[in-house]
Amino acid sequence: MSDSKNQIRTLEGLKSKGLRLTKVRKDLIEYILKTKDHWTIQDLGDRVSKELPRIGIATVYRTVNLLVEEGSITRTITDSGIARFEVTPKSHHDHLSCLSCGKIVEFENEQIERLQEQIAHENGFKLTDHRMELFGECRACQKAQRRAVKEK
Repeated sequence: MSDSKNQIRTLEGLKSKGLRLTKVRKDLIEYILKTKDHWTIQDLGDRVSKELPRIGIATVYRTVNLLVEEGSITRTITDSGIARFEVTPKSHHDHLSCLSCGKIVEFENEQIERLQEQIAHENGFKLTDHRMELFGECRACQKAQRRAVKEK
């Protein structure tokens, strides 16, 4: 689905719930739906304050929560308890999350998907959805850690 179709679907969904769609809220929704990475609300608020300075952090919080409820963005709670968000993907993918810097790498692996289905079947489950997130340290953080150890 294109960004503009996604935006129209989102706006229609919010209108059907009786929400007032001001110009500010429409601009923020358009901005959010164009993001391509994973972010915290604070990250988004910092970005928005530079590009859309008339939008405050309270509006960002309220709008993000509305978009999560509506299904246009997805919230993932990291191992450290921090909520990270992304525009709800068009296709399924899993995540590798760096515990040091917070970097998130998306990946797809058919073998893993088949194995999950097999395990569910063997245990009498019919999967309707799942989320897999692997935690560790990214290459850059591993390198920085090795460098710090050498410097000691």
